[in-house]
Amino acid sequence: MAPIAAFGQVESPFKQGVREFSIAGSGASDESFDNTGFSTSFSLGQFFTDSLEGSIRQDFTYADVSGEDDFRGSTRLGVDYHFGTGRLVPFLGGTVGFLYGDNVDEQFIAGPEGGLKFFLNSTTFAFAQLEYQILFDDDDDDGRFVYGIGLGMTF
Repeated sequence: MAPIAAFGQVESPFKQGVREFSIAGSGASDESFDNTGFSTSFSLGQFFTDSLEGSIRQDFTYADVSGEDDFRGSTRLGVDYHFGTGRLVPFLGGTVGFLYGDNVDEQFIAGPEGGLKFFLNSTTFAFAQLEYQILFDDDDDDGRFVYGIGLGMTF
């Protein structure tokens, strides 16, 4: 009985006008810290209806490999539709934006995304998200997957 109750006791606070902030990050280094990299993502959104959210997102990636610095970023606008109001809320949507930085072709990007938000209490959630970005300036049909796990809050 406890596992069923754990998924149904907290109702998601998504209502028209509610705002949301989320953050995700990761990092890696070799044992001597000669090669290090980290990535972080921020998102700020607002609900236009009880289910439809618009957001602006900023991603940063930094790598120091063999003394060479590499910085990349992307800025995107997104729209997501949230399904349900329980503790576990799936969402689907899309983004459009711009990719820029060192050693990368600066270009427009867009694509679909989806994920899950799991509410820890009435305002705080953990999330997992997967996005596919179509790279518009590439000569071939390649894109890239962007995925993240993080925490968010509504206010």
